[in-house]
Amino acid sequence: MPRTVKKTLTFPLAGVARRRGYRDQPRPYAAPWAMNVRGSGPLEDRDRGGSRPGLSKVNATKLGAVITALLPITSIDSTGARNRDLVIIADGILYNMSGTTISTVDADLLWPDDAIMLWDDGEEVVFDSTVSSASPIGDTNAYHAAERGGKLYLADSVLRVYDPNTGVIDPVSASDGEVPTSQPVIATYRDRIILTGANHIWYASRTSDPTDWDYGAEMTDATKPVAGQLGLAADIGNVPKAVIPFRDKVLIFACANSMWQLRGDPGSGKIDIVSEDIGIIAPEAWARTPDGTLAFLSNDGVYIWGIGSSDRPMRFSEERLPDQLRNVDATTNQITMAYSPKGRGFHLFITPDAGGGTHWWLDINNKAIWPVHLQEAHEPLAVARVESSGLAEVILGCNDGYLRKFSTSASTDDGYQLNSHVLLGPFRISQGDTTDALVSEIHGIMADNDDFVDWNIFMGDSAETVTDQAVAGINSALIGQDSKDVKASGRWEGLRNKVKRPRTRGPWVVVWLSAEGSWSYEAVAIVAKQLGRLR
Repeated sequence: MPRTVKKTLTFPLAGVARRRGYRDQPRPYAAPWAMNVRGSGPLEDRDRGGSRPGLSKVNATKLGAVITALLPITSIDSTGARNRDLVIIADGILYNMSGTTISTVDADLLWPDDAIMLWDDGEEVVFDSTVSSASPIGDTNAYHAAERGGKLYLADSVLRVYDPNTGVIDPVSASDGEVPTSQPVIATYRDRIILTGANHIWYASRTSDPTDWDYGAEMTDATKPVAGQLGLAADIGNVPKAVIPFRDKVLIFACANSMWQLRGDPGSGKIDIVSEDIGIIAPEAWARTPDGTLAFLSNDGVYIWGIGSSDRPMRFSEERLPDQLRNVDATTNQITMAYSPKGRGFHLFITPDAGGGTHWWLDINNKAIWPVHLQEAHEPLAVARVESSGLAEVILGCNDGYLRKFSTSASTDDGYQLNSHVLLGPFRISQGDTTDALVSEIHGIMADNDDFVDWNIFMGDSAETVTDQAVAGINSALIGQDSKDVKASGRWEGLRNKVKRPRTRGPWVVVWLSAEGSWSYEAVAIVAKQLGRLR
């Protein structure tokens, strides 16, 4: 009687691994390819694997053809209430979202004595608050902005300030010196406005005065405006791509291939180099946790670093870095990142100008990287992390002009099928490289799912062959084509399913699981009979 081997396949919590050898499967296991799955399943939020959360609309309002900014803002209204809202720029028009209610921003016209202008019928004279339809500077159409004192400062061709209480957008006029123009990157740090990105120089306004840019003030003036560059002595520095403030302690300047940190105040602090070869490729290609863990996209892929640390940034996952995340073109892709406290991970969105990108979910707990596929209309041009009554939520400003968010209660992407896929394996079921085997049984134990999970088996003479076949199967399914080389297939419902007997042979196996809705995983078990020598 042939000897049998039994294998129980656990979910690949290590995410996608495209650099590891085909045979190398240490725990936690990784998948050679997947799409729209995570290590934490949507049912009961357990670390057992399953489909990612679906997308749902935040509001039924279509905001325009192109959303170029989502800008969180905290302000105090006329009643003294503290408001945490979201300012949206779409087609050059400003909108305000409070809760889930979206309204157009407009402002009263005032007489010189600040009295409100009225029409003959007594109605107030108002005008819409507008800016250019897209930021006229930088490599991206998205606006970069910084919040200060309940107002938003916009990095436009000239520095502008938006007051949510009046609805007015004004250019910032200099009281001293000249306000730097056409700077695409902006931040606030120690109550200074930081501007940079047009060239190798960075600029900081006077402390507590965004109108003072006179760098000729007395050296003993600790709050004076300052300017500088990022380079060693006698070097001409590179152009900053991103500026990241952290708790008035550290200000990070990142170029495309280098990173620097300023400790203390720009006028009196010290700048140290963090890395001479790793940087950040775009103004929004980074996100951080509240405790200062920074994740960012460099030319060498995704890195992670503790802000203020003396350590070098490290690859987010050394063995699992997909090649798709190296040398991403920041001029033809809109790159945004956001930290999700609900999922304990980072979203990385890479939206090509032509659409049809692959996006990524970075699982902090498991150091796992998961690819994400979205409908082209749902791909984000801007993202923001917005405070709510519970944990903060990540809001997406999508290609079709709507706002959406991920939700574990959504089993579709705003009405479209979720289409999730994951490969288990490759694993060898034969006793050795010279012997053959036959899959006699396959058992599927799913969570209490409402949706079906389809299974397919690929078998081959080598780990590489069977993996290539399975990856091609997912890629074919994503474009609506039938998959080739499937040796056996079936469908599982929730909980334990009836045993299936594929009776397919080969030493190496990959099991492909796919679904159109929401599902979570428990286990897959295989019984294999050992055969003779491999021919």
